[in-house]
Amino acid sequence: MPRSQSGQGKSAFTEDRPLGTQPVSGGGVAVGGDEDLPMGKAGMTDKVVGKTQKASSPVVGKYTHKPELHEKGELRESGGKAAAQGQARAPHD
Repeated sequence: MPRSQSGQGKSAFTEDRPLGTQPVSGGGVAVGGDEDLPMGKAGMTDKVVGKTQKASSPVVGKYTHKPELHEKGELRESGGKAAAQGQARAPHD
């Protein structure tokens, strides 16, 4: 939660996420807020692919209006391929 009402910061708690990603009580975030998913772990390849998706999404998203590319990149970078596919939770920053 934001520390004050005047805070303009965006987080999983304060904004709608394109893939329906929700914080879960067991820690982290999951697509659809599914509590029963295992915690995902990103390998080196997942981190590279996730960073690439995040870096290209502002350019691609600007023209195609697909902010979910950035969201998938964040999930893959922190929780691996399974988290980006909705099969695992990703750590929440």
